[in-house]
Amino acid sequence: MANKKYSRDDLLFVLDNLIEYHPLRMDMYYSALKTLGLMIIDDSRYFSKPIDPEAELARLEEADLEHCGALLTMLLREDYWFDNAFDQRLKEGWPQKIVRRMIALAEKM
Repeated sequence: MANKKYSRDDLLFVLDNLIEYHPLRMDMYYSALKTLGLMIIDDSRYFSKPIDPEAELARLEEADLEHCGALLTMLLREDYWFDNAFDQRLKEGWPQKIVRRMIALAEKM
């Protein structure tokens, strides 16, 4: 991570609270990404175009912290284009899986 914008403790605090208290609120995922500086707008270094969300999510286990931010940003954008897509992703557990991956990575920092 070339441009670290958050401390390990801050990262764990925000992500733990997201999973513990707000795991089903899309606005809280957005807020957490913005707070941590992990809202990845230029995702071209992570994804090829056109983005295949299923293929990208399948790469979660190899994702670093910023890549996880890009994956969550992708899910938030997906909801913009397809109404209620984030709700479906929540039912599938994807946002929660991504955040748990981020917590595991942060714990190793």
